[in-house]
Amino acid sequence: MVILIHTKRVLWKIGVAWSIIVMMLNLFDIEEPESLWWLGLLNLLVFFDKNMYYMTGQFLSNYLIRIKYLFRPPSFDNYECEADYILPFEGAWTAVNGGIYKDTSHSWPLINQRYAYDFVIMEDGKTFEGNHKDVESYFCYGENIIAPADGIVIKVSNKHRNSRPTGKRAVCDTSDPRGNFVIIKHAEDEFSLLAHLMPGSVAVSVGDEVLQGDFIGLCGNSGNTSEPHLHFQIQTSKSFLTGAGLPIPFVDIATRRTPNYRKKDTRPPQKELIKDEYGRIYIGRGLEVWNREQ
Repeated sequence: MVILIHTKRVLWKIGVAWSIIVMMLNLFDIEEPESLWWLGLLNLLVFFDKNMYYMTGQFLSNYLIRIKYLFRPPSFDNYECEADYILPFEGAWTAVNGGIYKDTSHSWPLINQRYAYDFVIMEDGKTFEGNHKDVESYFCYGENIIAPADGIVIKVSNKHRNSRPTGKRAVCDTSDPRGNFVIIKHAEDEFSLLAHLMPGSVAVSVGDEVLQGDFIGLCGNSGNTSEPHLHFQIQTSKSFLTGAGLPIPFVDIATRRTPNYRKKDTRPPQKELIKDEYGRIYIGRGLEVWNREQ
């Protein structure tokens, strides 16, 4: 299966590269060699690559979301979440991607993931001990993931294998960049996505009612990921592509700057804690966070 996935990717890249070459040749009125016509057919493999669907879909959905919100998508300045959210895990974790502003955002150009977070467990600036190619070496792997608020489970994936951890470059050895995931509806336009869960660990089903803090599954390394971590976001619909990402206000949590964070990440961390008028906390990259009741 892994060999097939890699073969498809290589052939797809060749097809895309050839198409770009053809477009450049046509730009200068140069005809492509007829003997290489078959290279263009490799482009058809894109239709069998689900990850490419998501990449293309995210690109196109940015424009759809902008139009839907008249070019003013939800932001920290114009949107307040209806639900109060706790952190979707037990114990102290560190945000390595995420924030409410562009300089710490998970993926600022992608409106559907603009306010997403990636969480890991970090000790002395490291996320693992031992072999970085072994998922079991990572501190967060197999840790409990919990519901961030009351809601109803509306979508579940539990069949994807782990991707190979690299510690640096993201790899996707599955047909869905989210890997194993759970989507929960918390309010009319608020849905949480918890992604990259351990294969076979999801403990809820579509239609289940969950309470804040209920066990959802285990942290894994499935989908598009460089190492085991939890991808967490709130979005305006159940669709990963067309739902706009929402800034997440956390309640009853504690924070501190992660000790020795720069050993892991040289990017500047969030410098100060941000609170709204209700005392809810908006966190950012470089902060170690945990739920107070824990």
